[in-house]
Amino acid sequence: MHVSFLIDSTDLRRWQAEAITGVLAATGAKGTVVTVEGPPPASLLDLCLAFEALAYRRPRYEPLDRLSPAALDLPTEATSADLVIDLAASPETNGDRLLITVGGLSVTAGAADAVMAGEEPFIDLIAVLDGNRRLVGRWRVAIEDRRQLGSGMTIAAGRAIEMLAAAAGKLASGATLQDLALPSVEVEPQQHRSGQPALFAAATFARSLAARIERLVRTPPNWAVAWRIDETADHSLPQIADRPWKRLTDDGGRFYADPFVVQHEGRTVLLVEEFPFSTQKGLISAVDLGSEGPIGTPRPVIETDCHLSYPFVFAEDGVLYMIPETSGRRQVELWRAVSFPDRWERVAVLIENIDLGDATLLRMGDRRYLFGAVRPQWGSSWDGLAIFTADRLSGPWTPLFAGPAKVDVSSARPAGRMFSLGSSIIRPFQDSAGGYGAGLGFARIDQLDADGYAETVLMALRPAPPLSGLHTYNRGGGFEVIDVIADSGASTINP
Repeated sequence: MHVSFLIDSTDLRRWQAEAITGVLAATGAKGTVVTVEGPPPASLLDLCLAFEALAYRRPRYEPLDRLSPAALDLPTEATSADLVIDLAASPETNGDRLLITVGGLSVTAGAADAVMAGEEPFIDLIAVLDGNRRLVGRWRVAIEDRRQLGSGMTIAAGRAIEMLAAAAGKLASGATLQDLALPSVEVEPQQHRSGQPALFAAATFARSLAARIERLVRTPPNWAVAWRIDETADHSLPQIADRPWKRLTDDGGRFYADPFVVQHEGRTVLLVEEFPFSTQKGLISAVDLGSEGPIGTPRPVIETDCHLSYPFVFAEDGVLYMIPETSGRRQVELWRAVSFPDRWERVAVLIENIDLGDATLLRMGDRRYLFGAVRPQWGSSWDGLAIFTADRLSGPWTPLFAGPAKVDVSSARPAGRMFSLGSSIIRPFQDSAGGYGAGLGFARIDQLDADGYAETVLMALRPAPPLSGLHTYNRGGGFEVIDVIADSGASTINP
């Protein structure tokens, strides 16, 4: 197999080199590059990226580094190719090819325009055949820092690499441009004008300085856990809004988030992420629940050298286990309750060398499925859903299929334990469009097998002001629990 890559020699960046490497690795093909004239680059874009790195005291945006075509170390002569991949998005290019764009532009230019318009980038993979265009896949990616052009551009570049590698793998397995398909969001991206990088950088830096000053004079809102007696009827979705919740009290020196309720050995316990501001590192804490709610304050039960959160607890064969998030160690760990809820021991590493957030287990028959938010190189953990499967808890855990199950910042990341609704399985999800954990929703799983994953969103909720975040829902033991971003003085929460 021979793959030809179309590049713009005046706007070749490191992410494109990584994409070429990924495609060739996935196909085992030989490659050549062909230079085409791309669209004119945005004025002062690279100068603004350099300014951001200096102003925000961060490393340069490595995937956006410019390269010479010679750095690709590939032949440049024109030869017959089995597949042409257009990385330049040149409006003058003709012929059958696989084209990747953001907003109809190249990935970096389109992502920059989306960030400046205050919108998440949509990456489109398009098969061009006989002059006709067919959408192969559409991914809606995150913007983790809306102040910085480079942040959004970098995340889009990371997902573009992953998208091209996933497509190449399918082509190598027998798919063709006529039938190639990847997970695709149904939303149509909005059209927006080209931005002006210099004005955007100046304005956002000024807002950033204002925000720093405000943080010096007032305590900003932070995550908080809230609870109520279970009000959700059987065969109904939770009614979170317009009903009061009671806040789990904190002392102002920490916040609580990611609540899970578990009943075990005659006790009902609330497990949470506790985040002390003094250490800036999460740990897992527990507090007993009586008939009237929490008894006392949460106490630490698991603390390690890495950040811990999302204490997903479940029982199997009469034993209580936990899969806390340990993405900082790049592994998925299994812990067992030695003396519930205060003593736990790590018993296995389920998956190595992966940045997987909010791992959520689902058992269906004899199979187990592990859902989580995966962060690829240069990408975000807010927008990509990965699914692993195994026939026993100890593994081995393998990807259900190549590539992410979906990439959509508004619905990919897990937000709590899945539950049954009649004959359906409901998956809580986070909505981080506009900011991390901005909203919460519930989706019905329609397909879960090696051929793919599909779900239908049944409910999506953004909390009412002054709340600005809502990203976990769980129930059990007669209680429902959520977490929200709220001012420190609020004792009652009204999402």
